[in-house]
Amino acid sequence: MAYNPEKYREKRERVLGVRRRGLSFGTVAALVSVLIILGLGVVVVPRSVAYLATRNLDDFIYKLEQVEAWNAGHGERLEALPGVRQVVHDQHGGRIVVTVDRTESEGADLAAFFGREGLKVTLLNEVNHRHRQHALEKEANQ
Repeated sequence: MAYNPEKYREKRERVLGVRRRGLSFGTVAALVSVLIILGLGVVVVPRSVAYLATRNLDDFIYKLEQVEAWNAGHGERLEALPGVRQVVHDQHGGRIVVTVDRTESEGADLAAFFGREGLKVTLLNEVNHRHRQHALEKEANQ
């Protein structure tokens, strides 16, 4: 019969004075790894989700030549266009910022809308939505 080391393990440990205390190295290493991964996840995941949500958005900034010609109905019809996510109208300067998903619509669709509605507008700028949001945050901090 072959010698089975497990059979007399407890007796050997008592005689030799081997005591198990605390956590093993593998358990401590696993806990540290999990904490590092969770910490990185807390930092990286929200930024990744925000990027994926706004990666296809562009902002078209228009200037109205006649501020009085703009009414709430125009904004509702503009938001109803395919691909338009948000319309922000500045009451004082006569500017309109239209956020568009570029996978669904283009700037030409907006120009056609303004032509149909009889609004005279000038395209001031076309900028990525994230860049514009970042610029607005920088201006707010200053």
